Amino acid sequence: MPTAPERLYRTSATPAVEGADWTIALAGGNGMRLADYVQQRFGQRMPKQYCRLLGNRSMLEHTLDRMNELTPAARTLTVIGTDHLPWAAEQLTGRSDQVFRQPSSRETGTALYVAFAMLQRWAPDAVVTVTPTDHFVAPAARYIAEIARARALAAAHRDKVVLVGAQPDEPDSELGYVSLGEALERGVNQVSAFVEKPSSTEADALIAHGALWNTMVCTGTVQAFWELGRAGSPALIDLLENLVPLIDTDDEDAAIAAVYSLAPVIGFSRDILERSPERLLATRLEGIEWNDWGRADRIEATLLRRRARAAKAVLHLPIANAS
Repeated sequence: MPTAPERLYRTSATPAVEGADWTIALAGGNGMRLADYVQQRFGQRMPKQYCRLLGNRSMLEHTLDRMNELTPAARTLTVIGTDHLPWAAEQLTGRSDQVFRQPSSRETGTALYVAFAMLQRWAPDAVVTVTPTDHFVAPAARYIAEIARARALAAAHRDKVVLVGAQPDEPDSELGYVSLGEALERGVNQVSAFVEKPSSTEADALIAHGALWNTMVCTGTVQAFWELGRAGSPALIDLLENLVPLIDTDDEDAAIAAVYSLAPVIGFSRDILERSPERLLATRLEGIEWNDWGRADRIEATLLRRRARAAKAVLHLPIANAS
């Protein structure tokens, strides 16, 4: 298959093709909170999603390898930071054929909705799964099955965005919380409220009432995400509707640069999800360990648990007969 033309802000290993499902992987964060930890472990400062914190693959590679079980690389679009290509290029090869490099550092909302503008051009009827690339999940096979279930739910409820939640084990005020409303079926609820980064007291109350942590993994049709964005930030969507017809034209680069110079600063959780809970459904990860590796203590606690389990498994191995 011929290689698509390379542009200033987008590279394509293969031409973008329409398909029933897509993945958008968010890898644009600069990881400032973990900069010292990464420096100590790896001898350089780099965003944590490109670090091999666990085994021989980076968090980005772990994420894309999981998602490629559901969506091929040809229909995987990864958003990276302005200066991330030296770290990202090799790791993305064979895992994500479509790569969007942001012209400048912005919050998640702008980057994500520029990616959706591309999908409006390429695959407007697709169901899209959005995933961060710096979270720990295990076991992978069960997690993939849960994401496939959420994706099927989004395909059945084409006007809704499905949030994938995790059961909280502490009142963490750095995360978002999904309050559950009416149950539609087993393990599926209408969202009654979305609260981004509440105080510890508020988080305690939310957990007591059954709220879930927002994993930032969500899935829905391109149109459901587009209308969700319009409800939260109509100015952003109005601007992006001018971008859509310019994708894959000679004016694409200039149009993306203009969007980044003109767009309001939009946080996806704060400015989009919080404002339209009626457009959201929620599912819960069952039997899966999930952790937002946004702090060094979270990473070390997870690694310690894994080492302890591995040591316990070795101690319980049957002893081979010496005779």
